[in-house]
Amino acid sequence: MALPWVVGALWVRALWRADSGHRGLLCIGYGYLVGAFAVTLLMRLFSAAGERWNLAWIAAALIALACAGWFVAKPLPSLPGEWRRSAASLAGMPPLTRRLFWLFFALCAINIVAIAFCVAWSLLLPYDAMAHWADKSRVWNEYGRMMPFTDSLSWQRLGDPVLFWDPNPGYPATVPLLQVWTALAVGHWDESLINLPWVAAFIALGFAFYAQVRRLGAGPAKSMAWTYLLLSLPFLQICVAVAGMADIFIAIVYGLAAISLWQWTLHRQWQDALLAFVMMMLCAMLKNEGILWALTLVPAIIVTLYRRIGFAVFASVGVAAILYLAFGPNELRIMGYVLYSKLENVTLPIYQHLFVMDNWHLLWYAAIALIAFNGRLLFGATLAPMTVTMLAATGLVIVVFYFSNAAGGVDEENLLNRFLLHAVPALAFYLVLILRERERRAPAGEIASQAVPAEPAA
Repeated sequence: MALPWVVGALWVRALWRADSGHRGLLCIGYGYLVGAFAVTLLMRLFSAAGERWNLAWIAAALIALACAGWFVAKPLPSLPGEWRRSAASLAGMPPLTRRLFWLFFALCAINIVAIAFCVAWSLLLPYDAMAHWADKSRVWNEYGRMMPFTDSLSWQRLGDPVLFWDPNPGYPATVPLLQVWTALAVGHWDESLINLPWVAAFIALGFAFYAQVRRLGAGPAKSMAWTYLLLSLPFLQICVAVAGMADIFIAIVYGLAAISLWQWTLHRQWQDALLAFVMMMLCAMLKNEGILWALTLVPAIIVTLYRRIGFAVFASVGVAAILYLAFGPNELRIMGYVLYSKLENVTLPIYQHLFVMDNWHLLWYAAIALIAFNGRLLFGATLAPMTVTMLAATGLVIVVFYFSNAAGGVDEENLLNRFLLHAVPALAFYLVLILRERERRAPAGEIASQAVPAEPAA
């Protein structure tokens, strides 16, 4: 886990080398995902070259990348100096605030350790983990390179002994490659330890989310509280503890892509735009649905650059969707989904899982309340790009749940929460942005009301 993490952290640090804030925690958070992406690309290159995977060769390539990242990122901040600066910052906080920070930090750490033990002690449990992901990684680990997978009919017809099949042979290879990399490092196939990347991604989400909330101006205690509220969501935790499926990676990568893009809309720093682009690319290479989620970020870019044109394009897409439902074909195949023009009513299971069962604590109640009570802020100059992103994500969920063949999975309750999970980290940061905008505007409103003289009595 450490080697790809160091590679990614150094290259993310290289982006921010001229920044006075150092962005240390941001580099740690995004670093693992960038490094994991890099190791899977290296494994693809070795396989395409016909070379059998070898731990020493891949590790040597990663070390070379780390050295290049270190050279580009120079001068690196002093770790003892950073530690003293952080300790001094915490020591200068009021005692109550400091205790709250350590409380939420301890709760996050306890959650992570408990989940890590769950992963280390458990075998592959979810059906999708065995049928779609780990079967590929097991075969590729045995052969030392990427072997072709196909559907069952082609497999039976061709009879090729080095051709394999599973229910979804066209799924991207990134997640199985991460499992193979872990097996190479362990030295043998281990159905528990191959899922350590899920724990690493969970930790990376905590670091990245905390760092990005701090960039909004929130204090350490408030930022740590928000991070704990995200990491403590039951369904987010269960998708890490019962590891093996790609949904948690989609959620984390899409969330960090959205957050970086939104930070770019606020600060216009090219580093944020580049990080968002890298995360979008990784999102598309994790799962087929990742392409759809990545496309929901495009309206924010258009609205940021050309606000009126962006709103017009966004509205046009909505009108086109309505016209398709009214006059389009009965069935249309897109990205593995079959779209229907007839609504499938799956409202009851959605209501139960979001508002009755303890899958998400009070997340959806809080989201509805914050959005409803701050409706006037949502399409202002600051929040408009974030709002259109969440509207696009909501539209994607509605289409998949109500107008596609996935409605059966929603009704049977095996797809509902996993698909919603993809948008949850982004939604959590969106709620933080709403509160930040509300706080930012409140003092200005009070000052303005005090500055306006009272009208004379009649």
